[in-house]
Amino acid sequence: MWCHWPVAAASVAARLPPGVEPDLFDGSAWVGLIPFEMRDLRVVVAGHRLPAIPTTTDFTEVNVRTYVTGPMGPGVWFDSLDASSWLGTAVARAAWSLPYVPSRTTSIAADGPGRRDWTVQRRDGVTARVQAEVGAPLERPTELDRFLSERYALYARAWRSRRRALWGPVSHAPWSLRECTASSIDAGIVRAPGYDVDDHPPHVLAADSVAVRIGLPRLFAGEVSPRR
Repeated sequence: MWCHWPVAAASVAARLPPGVEPDLFDGSAWVGLIPFEMRDLRVVVAGHRLPAIPTTTDFTEVNVRTYVTGPMGPGVWFDSLDASSWLGTAVARAAWSLPYVPSRTTSIAADGPGRRDWTVQRRDGVTARVQAEVGAPLERPTELDRFLSERYALYARAWRSRRRALWGPVSHAPWSLRECTASSIDAGIVRAPGYDVDDHPPHVLAADSVAVRIGLPRLFAGEVSPRR
């Protein structure tokens, strides 16, 4: 599921390394609050799936992300990724240099067909909650729908070389998008890095599950500005 808001391009640009810029739609950058369920997460080496790591294969995740373009084309920039598996967050931070945060993150089926309730509770008290109802398949996705959902790469800061950044490929089948209505959204973890999302209603989408593969990240030339 995706909940998105338009934000000023400058608020995104201030958080990016040199060589990576906000990817705009109709003159605005976009920031998303994305809750979903991770299922059967595995590490693949030379085409072989490694044995499952206990507590890391199935968990709830909620990420805050925006959209960028850089030397290798368009991609996703993650401000945070909250997950309920502390071991899974440690593995992901080490392997992909992504800003995972171990949090109390839950997902339950609420009363009624297609209704879901996602919550995030961080140790520092920052929260998020999305209550939504997923509906019928989206027959005619708009250009904005595709801009926000179809992304096949990610950018991240390099942990071992803070003056450089990383790019990694992401592969999956195209999303089968669905209508979605959010009855309640607490966007505390979106406001935490400084994004102003109070002046616009969210653009909300859902999708059926797909298998996703994320390749190991690669360093590219360019200096990284200090994290703000």
